[in-house]
Amino acid sequence: MKKVSLAQMANLIKKHWAPLDVFKVSDHKVRLVKIQGKYIWHKHNGDELFLVQKGNITIHFKNQDVQLGEGEGFVVREGRIHQTEAKEETLVLIFEHQAVETIEVK
Repeated sequence: MKKVSLAQMANLIKKHWAPLDVFKVSDHKVRLVKIQGKYIWHKHNGDELFLVQKGNITIHFKNQDVQLGEGEGFVVREGRIHQTEAKEETLVLIFEHQAVETIEVK
């Protein structure tokens, strides 16, 4: 077992949208990612939990938007088409199954 500092791990991330795997929990992974700007419209073959550590994000869906601030979380259910956006650099923990895939939707 090893204690992890999310602040120290965040300093290792040099590129937006490039998640760093922090923990493995059974068959799930916990990833830390810095985001800024808009990501592609996409869906996953599994659920995805977003937990904002620092900053604010908007998760766009076709018919609604979900805004999250520090300490807030939201689960995007499997197969839901979405796009994530952060106007300023934001630090997010993402929890997902280790076999989850990102499928771009145009």
